[in-house]
Amino acid sequence: MEMQRLLKATIQFKASDLHVQVGSPPTVRVDGAMVAINAPPVTAEELRDLVVQLADESQLQRLESERSCDFSHTIPDVARFRINVFYEQGHLCLAARSIPIHIKTFSELGLPAVIQDIAEEQRGLVLMTGTTGSGKSTTLAAMIDHLNHTRRLRIVTVEDPIEFVHVSQKSLIAQREIGRDTPSFAESLKRALRQDPDVILVGELRDAETMRIALQAADTGHLVFSTIHTTNASFTMQRLVAMFPADERDLLQTELATNLAAVVSQRLATHKQKDKGRIPVLEIMRNTAVVSKAILEGRITSLPQAIANRENGMQLFDQHLAELYTSGQVSGTEALRLATNPEAVALAMRGMSTLDMAAGLVH
Repeated sequence: MEMQRLLKATIQFKASDLHVQVGSPPTVRVDGAMVAINAPPVTAEELRDLVVQLADESQLQRLESERSCDFSHTIPDVARFRINVFYEQGHLCLAARSIPIHIKTFSELGLPAVIQDIAEEQRGLVLMTGTTGSGKSTTLAAMIDHLNHTRRLRIVTVEDPIEFVHVSQKSLIAQREIGRDTPSFAESLKRALRQDPDVILVGELRDAETMRIALQAADTGHLVFSTIHTTNASFTMQRLVAMFPADERDLLQTELATNLAAVVSQRLATHKQKDKGRIPVLEIMRNTAVVSKAILEGRITSLPQAIANRENGMQLFDQHLAELYTSGQVSGTEALRLATNPEAVALAMRGMSTLDMAAGLVH
């Protein structure tokens, strides 16, 4: 069994992920559904051989010492893959996420115009949130690519591992990988501030120290992009506050109220036309006066109402879902499946309330 053939098959299936596990045939995820490849179950020996085909000596050593390892792999002119190898019940397992060579534009991804506005902020912290596989990295890559092609900037990224590769265009881009180029997000972010950046992308806000430095960078005039595994703007604020000790939270709320530029939360919906795959559904919160005041005063539960007013392109998930249903892009079943409040979306779908009225029922 050859790893290159499996990875190329993943692309041919238009799959987002490949999973290889002992005792099962290789399996891919297509439009969110798991599909087994027509092949015999993988043996332990075959899986170890597949891993050796991909990983270098240092990665294999890290796998044995930490029982898990992340790295990237490129098939030239085809795709990149984010690889995670780990142990499960004493056997190796492999998960590979496909990353297109071509970075799609906002319009190709079906993103609203406000995403470009957010990408063009002069300073502040922009958080892209969502579950694993929700398209966060793809949307962030489109933002960085837009800046790269339209503005003369110094852009520094810190990733684990590097996913989309950016070639300097109008901007000058440096991409650093955890483990290979730098030991940690926090350490690399500190050093990035000494590298004359205009824009910094931090792959993930994993801890309070990284969050502190990201806010410091935003406060000193940089535009900082990062991700966090939360499902909407309100939960994002709650998660950030929970990272810090109680005696630091008032100061954190002040810094967020001042330096947060936007929170963009993303889910993927299956398009009504099956050949069009999946499309993004977005909740967008920008740091308006009302939002800033709510964060400063710790009134996180009032954020959905502020977002529902749609000032500066803001929207709740359920508002966007109702619009996608009305425009014929998603089915009613899919809209209700993804809805935060199915009752509110159902009312809007039947025309029994406006989208804004329905949004008021969401949280």
